[in-house]
Amino acid sequence: MSNINETARMIAHSLLDHEKKNGEITEEKILSIIEKVSAIDIIPGQQINKEDLFEVLMSDLSIGQGSITSMTDDIEPWLNNEKANIDFELWNRYKLYLKEKDKSFPIPSLDDFTDKILDKCVNPKQKGSWDRRGMVVGHVQSGKTSNYVGLINKATDAGYKLIIVIAGTISSLRRQTQDRIDSGYIGRNSSLYLRNKGENRIKGVGKYKVKTDIYPLTSSYYHKGDEGDFSTKQLHNSNIPIGKNPVVFVIKKNKTILENLIDWLSHNEDIKTVEGRKKLMNIPALIIDDESDYASVNTTKDINEVKTINKLIRVLLNLFDQNTFIGYTATPYANLFISQEYNEDLTTYVKGKEYFIGDDLFPKHFIVNIKAAKNYIGASTLFGLEDPNSEESTEPLDIFRPIYSEEYNPPLFEKINKHNKDNLPEYLPNSLKYAIKSFILTCAIRRLRGHEKKHNSMLIHVALYVKWIDRVAMLVNELIKEFTNNIEANDTEFIEEMRNIFESDFKPTTESVLENLRYKDNRIKTHTWEEVRKEIRTAIKKFDVRAVHGTASLSKLDYHNISNIDYDRHENGLSVIAIGGGKLSRGITLEGLSVSYYLRTTKMYDSLMQMGRWFGYRPGYVDLCRLFTNNRIFDWFNHITMATEEMRNDFDIMSSQNLKPKDFKLKVRNHHGLLAVTSASKLYWSTNIKISFSGTNLQTYTLNKDFESINNNFNIFKSLISKLEHPIEKLTTRGDLKYLMFKKVDVQYLTDFINDFRIDIPTIKNSVISDYILSQNLKNNIKEWTICIVSNTDKKVNVKYPKDENQEPMYYNINSNGHNIQMTCSVRNQTEPNLKYRITKNQIDDIKDRQADLDVQEFKSNIKIRKQRKIENKGLLLIYALDERGTSNLNNNIPVIGYSIYFPEIKNETKTSYTATIFDDFDEEVMPEEENSKSE
Repeated sequence: MSNINETARMIAHSLLDHEKKNGEITEEKILSIIEKVSAIDIIPGQQINKEDLFEVLMSDLSIGQGSITSMTDDIEPWLNNEKANIDFELWNRYKLYLKEKDKSFPIPSLDDFTDKILDKCVNPKQKGSWDRRGMVVGHVQSGKTSNYVGLINKATDAGYKLIIVIAGTISSLRRQTQDRIDSGYIGRNSSLYLRNKGENRIKGVGKYKVKTDIYPLTSSYYHKGDEGDFSTKQLHNSNIPIGKNPVVFVIKKNKTILENLIDWLSHNEDIKTVEGRKKLMNIPALIIDDESDYASVNTTKDINEVKTINKLIRVLLNLFDQNTFIGYTATPYANLFISQEYNEDLTTYVKGKEYFIGDDLFPKHFIVNIKAAKNYIGASTLFGLEDPNSEESTEPLDIFRPIYSEEYNPPLFEKINKHNKDNLPEYLPNSLKYAIKSFILTCAIRRLRGHEKKHNSMLIHVALYVKWIDRVAMLVNELIKEFTNNIEANDTEFIEEMRNIFESDFKPTTESVLENLRYKDNRIKTHTWEEVRKEIRTAIKKFDVRAVHGTASLSKLDYHNISNIDYDRHENGLSVIAIGGGKLSRGITLEGLSVSYYLRTTKMYDSLMQMGRWFGYRPGYVDLCRLFTNNRIFDWFNHITMATEEMRNDFDIMSSQNLKPKDFKLKVRNHHGLLAVTSASKLYWSTNIKISFSGTNLQTYTLNKDFESINNNFNIFKSLISKLEHPIEKLTTRGDLKYLMFKKVDVQYLTDFINDFRIDIPTIKNSVISDYILSQNLKNNIKEWTICIVSNTDKKVNVKYPKDENQEPMYYNINSNGHNIQMTCSVRNQTEPNLKYRITKNQIDDIKDRQADLDVQEFKSNIKIRKQRKIENKGLLLIYALDERGTSNLNNNIPVIGYSIYFPEIKNETKTSYTATIFDDFDEEVMPEEENSKSE
């Protein structure tokens, strides 16, 4: 940060201190203060950078920086009492390092979060034997590595002596994690240190002097494979003692590596035999399992049958007399299915020696949920999910670009199997060419915004087969050469194509994002085509096309640029187009990822979420990001996101009630979202689960658009109304009909409507919902049900197809109690053409409608409505007739019927038994894993 900006920062804080007396500091107040400071002539002839100053002040004040909730099982806090006795030298130098890298890094939040996590670990100075199991749940690409590197620094300051980071199953990911540990914790180049007998080349935090020396026992070195992973031979030559200075391992989740590490530790001089079990004594260990949902979980039904990786991690933990184990994940389902039962006498053999396997990995002592910062671009932002704690909701960001099968099939295929795997593409589809042109524009515009030295990445993920990755990379590289020649030659046709994309896509998207973004980002600006065109040549000149896969032998490849993507070697910024499979989906972090072209399908919920590499922080360029995929994959992401957000909300509620991890496990097991997102192999405890809808809401946020479904749903809607008696008409103050309400309805009418409704949302299973309603009715668990028909009261409406803000509303007629009633269709627009009618905010109703049946109303938040519904013990079915002009390609003159159903929270509910199956929309054989991946 420049001297003038540092001075401006101090002046701003002085003014903000005065503002704090007048209330909460908001983004608007910060912007106002910055304007006042910029008017001061601090250094003659120099101007402050307003954008940088805004980001720094937001960080300093921790505005919009997320929060943390947790569940614990009778853990005694210790950190606050112990802080005075801890010299946080390692943490302090990590803070300095982060601040130097990025002045706007939210260090206060990281400090707070890591304090709370460390407080749930065991105090390393505690005597005796101890074992602590926990889990930290973050978001995909949300900075979890920074979190656990910060935690490791603090844990070492507090007295932990041995750190093991288990960094996934992929070599490139392990090396990337090792580099982060080198820079943020060790402070030296681990590869040179181990290979050159102690050569001390400082790295990252190493520039700041501390008394504590940290010794690496693995490194980032690679030649053909991952030679820097754990090596017994190298460590025997290193003479690094365990238990004195802190030592750290960064290892893969690999059978051989884990067995070698267990065997090496078992030869330590501090190994004792305690009650027949080998224990490494008096060496407090912190073990971090990165991506703990992947490969670590035992998926067998029998507790006496244990999968290899799960077994070896348990043996490793059981080897320590004092250890804390923390699993980090963004997709915690598998971890919450782990059995808490285990056979304490179960043993296994490693390198000819017998070991006890020990307790399973369920996070029985604590679960921490990290809520992302406001500027995190995650699934909820992408899909425009509603904040349950607020009456505000935002439109989804307009960055999804649907690609239809005819636009890529052939030469590309959504599913690559034994029938088409040899049909390698001879050319690239126009949709991929368009995506690459979008990436060129993105890089050019980022230059205009002062990002000349920032990294830019594009992801192309269309196959797992190495030969497919190789071929696509070669074709993309040839295309980049062609585009470069077009730019150099000032090709009129090509330049016009680029201008059209900018004018029709980029300009309106930037304007839309500026209008709908839920946080302030002063770096996002509008630009003219003339400005952008001047930067295109320089932008494309930096492009580097990389094939990312597991094959190291160039003789088998047509495209030879397969080197690891090492952003640190490019001080002036790397602009890379990465074509890959598994390594990209659950592997390396792509810095500055902006454009993704994604076709691969999978039935596995957690795998699909982890493949969402487009999530993350996008300061100054979220409007330039693009996700190219088909509607089916996008819809599936939508479904699983809904279920995940619901469970995060459940966690926060249960956390406020001081419940324990085992309670949340039970809640997850009974959650209806499992109907959509669970792999059958993860349900080892049962394929027959008990479903709970207590306190939940189901909405038809995606509707069928075929005529048969629309006609069927409208007819059963009219049939339902004709059967119901004693309608109550609720009018607005100006006399317009808002609700047609039926109270104390017979639940049979309700369940008949639900059973006959045609819909293809995986979380809505008609028979499961109706069975649940009938089960509660038998026990009188719900006092009464209300059916409410919602009518629109607007005189003019804004419909999407055709786009017009002053259309006459669409009307329809129903017969109720012998009277003909005219109703008005509601408008729910979607953002793009689609084979389904997708409600843009993933909610068909609004906050006023959700309380229409309650005796006490006018609540401003969903939490308060939920509490009142529990008190009154009422169920509500809201039915909406939607204007067909809100979606594309409909001209039936029939309303599209959708509904939203609310269950009260039921104290002694009767759960409904259901046989779980995975979502079968992605049928047929999916792509196998990468072949020829010996280096992995």
